[in-house]
Amino acid sequence: MESLIKLLFRHRISWHGLFWLLLLVYEGLILGSVDDSYRQRFTISLIELPVKMLATYTMLYLLIDKLLLHKRYGYFLVWLLLAMAVTGTVQRMMAYYFIYPLYYPAALAAPVFFWPKVLIYTFATYAMVSIPTTIHLLKKWYVDQQSTQQLRAMSQQLAKEKLEAELKLLKSQIHPHFLFNTLNNLYALTVNQSPKAPEIVFKLSELMSYMLYDSNLAQVPLRKEIQYIENYITLEKIRYGDRLDVSLNSYAPLDGILIAPLIILPFVENSFKHGVNRQLDSVWVRVDVLTNDNALIFKIENSKAVDPAASIPEVQSGIGLRNVRKRLDIIYGTRYSLQLFNEEDTYLVVLKIELEPSDLESAGSVGQLTEKVLTS
Repeated sequence: MESLIKLLFRHRISWHGLFWLLLLVYEGLILGSVDDSYRQRFTISLIELPVKMLATYTMLYLLIDKLLLHKRYGYFLVWLLLAMAVTGTVQRMMAYYFIYPLYYPAALAAPVFFWPKVLIYTFATYAMVSIPTTIHLLKKWYVDQQSTQQLRAMSQQLAKEKLEAELKLLKSQIHPHFLFNTLNNLYALTVNQSPKAPEIVFKLSELMSYMLYDSNLAQVPLRKEIQYIENYITLEKIRYGDRLDVSLNSYAPLDGILIAPLIILPFVENSFKHGVNRQLDSVWVRVDVLTNDNALIFKIENSKAVDPAASIPEVQSGIGLRNVRKRLDIIYGTRYSLQLFNEEDTYLVVLKIELEPSDLESAGSVGQLTEKVLTS
């Protein structure tokens, strides 16, 4: 259908010629068949045709395109009335001087500017003009609809590309931050010639593989994200040793739920940075994953130094957690809630994500519960 309409637009002159030819055929054959006056009707149609064409193209390309479509309604109305008056008058004169002498001599008894006849010619002509006018307006409407749809599609595509670019930028800002911390850990262990250095290299390779490949996906299985957090916690445990007590508890179906990658890492990183780095004594970090009423809930809690100056949360000022807020806004919109509880000696983050069918794999069910505990 669309290709047919484009074909019609491309051969405009041919279709205009066909329209006027069909008009002559209609007036000559159809109207002529009423009283078998075919030649007379063709002759009258040919005499009237130039005025009808002038009235039609004046309406289409001057009154409509230049005035009506530009919302110059006052000018449109004035020029339309003037065009109708001129058209009716000219048609009356053409009939009076060319048609009546040939076919209707008795009609010459009335004056040339007999206004009832002028009105009849005016409305008869513009009844015909209304046909191409309707076609012209429908064409304009179709073109406008196509342009609107194209602009809307382009706008949506640009918005999508902008969001994708912003997500990639936010993810890329997480990578150096995490890598810097891990390489610091590795450096400290290699300086001391610790036998744990090879394990850190292995875990780091797994983490980097996830960040380089899986993190580019829109969604990953929850199991992969939890495994990623486990590997990260393992690296931190190697670094801090016995003074760190950390637990990762999963009460959610690790199979069957999809989640945006690297959503949880900044909160876990924050708990170590502000809960572990700034305390000399024994410290703890607890990460819980659970489901409740078709919602996925993450709780990250850590102990912290009592000194207020040493426990300002990065949620309000750090690049990592500002970025994760932006990512949550882009990916989940209003389907998530983030609560921060900054107590005297603990800091708690509660992230709740409302699950939709697109967040569920066919093999999984939110109703199933499994438990996995990682403690030290």
